[in-house]
Amino acid sequence: MSVLSTSPAPRGRMTAVLGRLFDFWPLVTVGALVVTTLLLLLPVYNIIGLSFSGKEAGNSVFQNYVMFFSEPYYYRSLINSFIVSISATILALLVGIPAAYFVSRYNIWARSLIKTIVVLTFVSPPFIGSYSWVILLGRSGVLTRFFADLGISLPSIYGAPGIIFVFTLQFFPFVFLLVSSGLKSIDQSVEDAARNLGSGEFATFVKVIAPLLLPSITTAALLVFVAAFTDLGTPLILGEKFRVLPLLIYGEFVNDFGGEPVLASTLSVLLLGVTTAALLVQRSLSARFSYATSAIRPLTMQEPAPAKRIAAALYVYLLMAIAILPLVNIVVSSFLKSKGPVLTAEFSLENYRRIAGTISAPLWNTIVFTSTATLLCAVIGTLIAYIIVRRPGRISAFLDTVVMFSYAVPGIVLGVGLVVTYHHPPFALTGTALILILAYFIRRLPFSVRSSASSLQQLSRDTEEASINLGAGPAATFAKVTVPLLSMAILSGVLLTWSNTIRELSATLILQSGSTATVSIEIFNEVVNGNFGVASALGSVLILLTFLPLILLFTFMGKNEEALV
Repeated sequence: MSVLSTSPAPRGRMTAVLGRLFDFWPLVTVGALVVTTLLLLLPVYNIIGLSFSGKEAGNSVFQNYVMFFSEPYYYRSLINSFIVSISATILALLVGIPAAYFVSRYNIWARSLIKTIVVLTFVSPPFIGSYSWVILLGRSGVLTRFFADLGISLPSIYGAPGIIFVFTLQFFPFVFLLVSSGLKSIDQSVEDAARNLGSGEFATFVKVIAPLLLPSITTAALLVFVAAFTDLGTPLILGEKFRVLPLLIYGEFVNDFGGEPVLASTLSVLLLGVTTAALLVQRSLSARFSYATSAIRPLTMQEPAPAKRIAAALYVYLLMAIAILPLVNIVVSSFLKSKGPVLTAEFSLENYRRIAGTISAPLWNTIVFTSTATLLCAVIGTLIAYIIVRRPGRISAFLDTVVMFSYAVPGIVLGVGLVVTYHHPPFALTGTALILILAYFIRRLPFSVRSSASSLQQLSRDTEEASINLGAGPAATFAKVTVPLLSMAILSGVLLTWSNTIRELSATLILQSGSTATVSIEIFNEVVNGNFGVASALGSVLILLTFLPLILLFTFMGKNEEALV
């Protein structure tokens, strides 16, 4: 006798019904599009729209741009930005390419230490290097006073020459790391063929190796250019009367605070236009100069003549010594007594005692904001990476483009855009912890997306398909199967995101208030007030917080310095 059951449907059937009603990946895709639109596309759209508005009725919608290009005060800042950025790019190439070649091809002593110094220079906050050089070469700098006692007058660290000098030292690691990586992809047979035809080492490099390195060189050049063109901290500290575009944006934003930052938006659009064009050029050149090579037998170490080897080693050691000097100087200066901008020769813990009572709030803000933004990047970035790799199509391609577009949006431009979009009620988010966390998140999202996507492309679909065939839904399969397989890539993205987020200055200067100040802001304030000893103590703390994740990345996860680029 059969019995009719009146019990609820089995859980599996209910789950299937809900799964059809709320399909996981379409919902995630829509959510990702909404998030990137609200935090990136909408702010950019709003500053573009604001740049075409004006307070005077009847004027052309282009009045702000007409004023910019007709007033020397404004358009010279754009010219100055090109001058320092192009100069720094050329010098970084001239400095970085030989260094990368010598370290990769010659058996120079302490190669691991050299690569460590390059990494430390690469990830250190640019503004820390700037004020460190002020401590050394400023008007009351240590080296300035030392050489003055010898009757030698050193060039000024301020203005365009100083900015170019600091940019070159700060950004040449882009060139070093990318060229070093490019050299590993070249097969030894290519060089052997040139040598067998009678070419010497230099001719072989120019005619054979260099063309194969063009994708790496062009990428490095454009990255250096964009980094220099958008940097705010270094011109703020070293610029004095030399104005560049990011500095002008910051000044106009401060002047317009409380009202609509019309001119700051106009300048931001110009800055964004340059960086976007630069990255598009980089993509085009990389595709144009891409060569298919298979490094079955990578380039081997050379045995140059002793004189050449010594000269190469001295060049690399001198470059590394100059590059690491600002970081060493910050740490040493933090233990010296100071009288305003002048440091004494007396060692003391006074600077650390002075920050002990004031650093707690900025340090807490820094750790909480960075950790929260990093967690958001890890979760949302991994989901977006899955959509891009596993669900290809027009929407996923668009999402990929939008995420990578955040590379082209400078921090100061994003800050202005978020203020324009969310400053007024009902949001009124300017100065809050939430707006800072969201800014950090959207700026660093590509780190997590790129890390997870590159690993996901190497994973077979078999395990995921087996999970689905056994009845697991898309969400359960992703959480229980895919994520564990991506755990190392996710962790790598987390560490890179943390190290790059914790040193953020440009967006923070625009968005923070007194209660949401971070360690970077406190350092900047102390530098402006001439308290270099206290700034050095704070800088040492920030350097430690920046480097610790990288130690984990390289030591325990088996990554090398190329993971940074």
